[in-house]
Amino acid sequence: MLKKTNPRIVLYGRHSTSLQTATSSEDQTASCMKLVDHLGGTVVATFLDPEMSGYKRNRPGLKQLLRLIEDGGADMVVCESLDRLARDGEDVAWLGKKLGYHDIDLYTVTELHVDQVKFGVAALLGAIFLKNLVDKTLRGMEAAIVAGKIAGGRSYGYETRKIYDADGERIRGYLDISPVKASVVERICSDFASGLSAYEIAKALNEEGVTSPRGKQWNASTIRGDPKKFTGILNNPLYVGRLVWGRRKWRRNPDSENRERRYTMRDPALWLEIEVPDLRIIDDALWEAVRAEILRRERPKGAKSPAGSKRKKHLLSSLIRCSSCGANYTISGKDYYRCAGQKERGTCGNTLSVRKGALEHAAMAVLQNHLFTEEHAKIFTETFNREVAKIAGKQVDRDKATRDRLAIVEGELANLSANLLTGLLSTSAMKLLTDRETEKANLENRLTRSAPAQPIAQIVPHPVRVQKFGEKIGALRETLGEETIRTEAAELMSRLIESVIIYPDGANGP
Repeated sequence: MLKKTNPRIVLYGRHSTSLQTATSSEDQTASCMKLVDHLGGTVVATFLDPEMSGYKRNRPGLKQLLRLIEDGGADMVVCESLDRLARDGEDVAWLGKKLGYHDIDLYTVTELHVDQVKFGVAALLGAIFLKNLVDKTLRGMEAAIVAGKIAGGRSYGYETRKIYDADGERIRGYLDISPVKASVVERICSDFASGLSAYEIAKALNEEGVTSPRGKQWNASTIRGDPKKFTGILNNPLYVGRLVWGRRKWRRNPDSENRERRYTMRDPALWLEIEVPDLRIIDDALWEAVRAEILRRERPKGAKSPAGSKRKKHLLSSLIRCSSCGANYTISGKDYYRCAGQKERGTCGNTLSVRKGALEHAAMAVLQNHLFTEEHAKIFTETFNREVAKIAGKQVDRDKATRDRLAIVEGELANLSANLLTGLLSTSAMKLLTDRETEKANLENRLTRSAPAQPIAQIVPHPVRVQKFGEKIGALRETLGEETIRTEAAELMSRLIESVIIYPDGANGP
């Protein structure tokens, strides 16, 4: 073919990851200079895309290169190899058409002149390379999952376990529970199971300055997620010690300039599930309570709210009735209840307004009278003791798996040490010895970190528990009126109280 005389040449370099040399892209363009001299051209611009995937079209350097070509500022593109410009078969063909349309020649150090035939072959080889890469990656990830490693991203509530092999190389794929973040996970699940919305939970966390998984503020969607896709804090099976892998099949959107990744859900029969008890944060009872609450709040077809009904804002919502017409008493203004039959429809002669505080105080007084009995004090004491035991036992259960593994590792170390003394230890066994010593140190550190500086909970004497029970009953209205538990308390009242009936003309007044 005929070469252009003194062509204006644009150099391009790209490397994929931070694991490569920081100057890798620059080194590529430097290696092109001999070819530039051979072509007898002049370099008019150099564009680099360091740490950028070859499967993205929206690379800054590539976009600048194409803009220069469209403006007529170059005659030729030179790079180290064609896969520096594009890897995906469709992208290679697209780039070939782009350059051909603007009458731009492409030369590479590897392929020399790249004509339409080479573009076609490169597109085919790129597609094969991509398919093989995906298959190998998936096989490697599946093998890691079977071995008990984490092949995906790190879920909130965990921290990376730092383990190194005999050569000082990082062994990846292992996690430890982060005590602080785990307590946030447990709190979120408990609050949701108790009736708080994802919005209310996110609002409280943000007000307290608790950072989200991305280090910013919490969103309700981060908490709520999608139960069917196992996304969101409330739906992560890892929190109950189950690692579920392969739920999603990722694909690149061919219609997008950014080639963003999208996914579809795979058949559940293809999912891989492994038990990882060391990573359990919440118990099965709380997990099931969250599932039940999610099911309760599912939006029926045509319903306007997530729960299918309006959430209660006041302790006695929907419980107060008018004795004259049977209609509900509803909030009127900020602090008063009025008969809806009189207020909304004008069909009732009961014009009595009742202050919310006084009405709640009277209703709570009835509850207090019925609750403050020996039988209920006994129930309170038993429940208190059971919860204390549960709290103390959680840490014990969590540490038991670590201690069991430590015992196994110590036994293996004893055998390896015995073989070492007899001179029967091979090179691979020596590496195993180093790995087990590292694992033992990590297990011991984990037990040290998880040991509380002081007892998690204390069993208090029976008279003190009875006194505490009396204090709780006495402060019932104030406690149930707190904003953080008002929604849960209103739901509870609807189960404890059948109705609160207002008699405007009682013998001793309303």
